[in-house]
Amino acid sequence: MFQSIIQSSPFGVWVVDRMGHVVFRNQSADEMLPAGETGRHGSHISELLPAISVIDGALQIKSIEISEFDNVIALSGGTGGLRYCEVSLSQFKEASGQTLNIVNLNDVTSRIQAWQALKDQEVRWNLALEGSQIGVFESDLRTGTGVASDAWFQLLGICEAEGRNSDDEWRARIHPDDRTAVEALDAECIEGRIDRSEAKFRMRVGDDAWRWMRSILRVTERDEEGRAVRLLGTMIDITPLENALELAKARKVGLEMLLANAPVAMAVLALDGTFLLLNDACYSLFGYPRGQLEQKKFWKLSNTETLKNVRDEVERLLASDINASRIEQRYTKPDGEMIDIAIRLSVVKRPVRAETRLIIQMVDITEKKRLEALKDDFVATVSHELRTPLASIHGALRLLTGAIGDEASEQVAKLLDVAGRNSVRLGEVVKDLLDFQKLTAGHFTVKVARVEVVELVKQTILDNEPFSEKFEVSVVLGGANSPVYVNADAQRLKQVLTNLLSNASKFSTTGGTVYVCIGASGSTCKIAVSNDGPGISKEFGARIFQPFSQQADHLTRSREGTGLGLAISKELVDSMGGEIGYESTPNVQTTFWISFPFC
Repeated sequence: MFQSIIQSSPFGVWVVDRMGHVVFRNQSADEMLPAGETGRHGSHISELLPAISVIDGALQIKSIEISEFDNVIALSGGTGGLRYCEVSLSQFKEASGQTLNIVNLNDVTSRIQAWQALKDQEVRWNLALEGSQIGVFESDLRTGTGVASDAWFQLLGICEAEGRNSDDEWRARIHPDDRTAVEALDAECIEGRIDRSEAKFRMRVGDDAWRWMRSILRVTERDEEGRAVRLLGTMIDITPLENALELAKARKVGLEMLLANAPVAMAVLALDGTFLLLNDACYSLFGYPRGQLEQKKFWKLSNTETLKNVRDEVERLLASDINASRIEQRYTKPDGEMIDIAIRLSVVKRPVRAETRLIIQMVDITEKKRLEALKDDFVATVSHELRTPLASIHGALRLLTGAIGDEASEQVAKLLDVAGRNSVRLGEVVKDLLDFQKLTAGHFTVKVARVEVVELVKQTILDNEPFSEKFEVSVVLGGANSPVYVNADAQRLKQVLTNLLSNASKFSTTGGTVYVCIGASGSTCKIAVSNDGPGISKEFGARIFQPFSQQADHLTRSREGTGLGLAISKELVDSMGGEIGYESTPNVQTTFWISFPFC
């Protein structure tokens, strides 16, 4: 009966003598061998099971290295695969005194394959966690031991994690100033008062570097009495984020200091106009007590919509590629006082519209506007008061010159000539002042129509010949000869060209040549007026189109002029939709140009 039990056992049983020869095997043992091989009597055990050898009459196993499994050997499965068997060895003595070895094989192939699949999955998870820099750890509260993924140890600069207790590593490396708070938060989770512990702390990485970590911890197992026995958590390195937050905080503090100490009113607004950040100067400007502008909307101040133009300007900026603009707006304070404000508006766009911010800088220009109005009134009054007497003086001088005729002495003729020329010059000054006053007041109109450029330029050169001859300068026209058409006001365009020609003649060297060229630049017609002479300094170039600007030079200040010609020309060109500019190489050549789109 004993032999029957052995024969039907699911375990492979081999009986081997002291020399290693098989003296018995059961059916399960035969089934473990590849097809065509049998454990017949007399076969040597090492031929059938190469991992087993005989030394001094006893069997020895050369086990393969598989963690968590002991005394395992691999057998060919006959189809290219392997069968894994767990081996146990024993001996017994027969009645005759002969010692026999017993080999017991248990097929653990399915268990090994499942274990390998699990380890392969663990490797894949470790690779994924390592790539995402997420460390996973588990703590057994009963034993006080912890295990963690390779990625967890790598976050701490530990490459060899074998045999390390992750709980001990955490306690040894956490910053002393952070440990108490983190452990208190973990205790809340362990006691079940919160679902999870989410903490931020510093850990020592390597020998002396401190880095910020963020961990999330949960209880995954409790005993029958509800006590936590197993914890599972993740940890990530958030040092770059913490550094960015610290930098953002420093920048915010810097911005607040900048705003607080700025000599002008400055504020940061949300897209709906709500004040997010502002300085003390804003309260003084808008007439509100300190602390009452927060959470108010910029375009709803004083319970009116006096600043609604700013909101409209914001929408215009958002719909374009322009990020900044300047507007002037009249504002009524809560006490009824009206002021004029110059507003510099910048839009800081973000992908999410609601995160877009507005930065505004504001200056009270009420006094400036008042002085400008006084200046305009003064200029207009003086100009009008001078124009009529000047016309009378000029007319009287012409009549007097004609009446005396050739009978005038040389001295009288010279005085009459000087008086006549200066009355003309003074009349031109008054005319420039009136034109400029009208332009700045918005009372100067242009009538844009289709204008033929070539003939207009020729006629302007012809009309200015006496002035050019006065300075002994010749004017040469080059470029296009066939008709060229642009949209402009013919009279105003001629006025601009007259100014450029007169300037070129005045500042050319005696006997020099002024070159006028009509050409094309892309889709625009470009008229350039060039001359030699002293040219334009860099300092003067920065304000050349500003009113009353003249170059402080003994060669140029002696020339006649009010310093308004170029300012008027720029206003006229801008009003007609054109452009004006210049290039100058001192003492070589200076070119002023205007351009208008073809039509």
